[in-house]
Amino acid sequence: MRRLAVAAAALALAVTACAGGATATRTSTRLTTTARSTTVTPAPGHRLAGFSLDRNWLVLAEDPVAKGACPLVELVRVPAGPPRQLTGPGGESCSFGGRFWVRPGARAVGNAISKALWVLRRGSSAEAVKAGLGEKEALLERRSGIDAVRGPFLGPVVATNWLRLFGDYTRGLDGVLVGGAVSANDRQLWATSGAAIPVGLDDEEHAVAIGADGSIAMWHAHGAHYGVVPDAHARTATVDGGEVLVLRSDSPVLDVRLLSGKLVHSWPVAPGATPLLDADVPGSLAVYAAGRAVHELRLDDGADTVVATAPRGSTLLDAQIEPRFLAYAIRGGPAGAGRVVVLPR
Repeated sequence: MRRLAVAAAALALAVTACAGGATATRTSTRLTTTARSTTVTPAPGHRLAGFSLDRNWLVLAEDPVAKGACPLVELVRVPAGPPRQLTGPGGESCSFGGRFWVRPGARAVGNAISKALWVLRRGSSAEAVKAGLGEKEALLERRSGIDAVRGPFLGPVVATNWLRLFGDYTRGLDGVLVGGAVSANDRQLWATSGAAIPVGLDDEEHAVAIGADGSIAMWHAHGAHYGVVPDAHARTATVDGGEVLVLRSDSPVLDVRLLSGKLVHSWPVAPGATPLLDADVPGSLAVYAAGRAVHELRLDDGADTVVATAPRGSTLLDAQIEPRFLAYAIRGGPAGAGRVVVLPR
């Protein structure tokens, strides 16, 4: 029944989004709240680049479009809190400029409850910045002279439950990724060759990293190493509740593994799934995007359901899931500069 309710809410949402929020119970210029959804749009002069969701805190990363505008990170307490800027005219992000970008198929922003971390790119330079409610912007790392193939690179960003991590790595002449994960308190958590880029993190601070060869490694923020799967064929991965989900690169399949690397299940996914993945393992659900459709995959039996569809002409940027909410981001076409839609579960 819950899945049918979410699907119905998603259908109603698509109609509401195109109609300008006719069923809204609370509407402002940028936030529309109904009984079925919350929709947040970027600030004027900005374009949605990405988002992150942790508990009931939503973060929007917004690229400047208007002349003289700065990149913005905004925090929203869903379902009805107003957007609050974590960046400002005199802050580090505005001084640096640029756009939110790390590499295709990776997230440039993450939040751990009400604190966020993001990566900006400007030409051959990049920087990682953190901020939060009651926490001013602080520069964590800056890289310059970035080569398109070898780096050095910053990102992707993963965060949850007060821990924020970002990758800091280079690509060797042999293609091996060398580097590690750095926390928001500027602590190197792990450094090795091979699997070094964090792409998933859960509330217990288990992490999963992907190597250039598609291998995966599971570890803990305080140093424990759990397992390595050299032939995982990982396109992307995530971890939640001590289970590791791997979207494979060699076939439209999602593998479910333990922290040791042991394979538990393999489930088919829709063709064309994008390399972004999220999960609520206690709720036995994974969420991913394929084409214009947001899919929920039930982890205990592999049942796959489309729970939301982006309007025709819009691009589906990302989808994420938390115990209380499912959120997705669209941009272009009827969505214009973009919007993040949050559905209650």
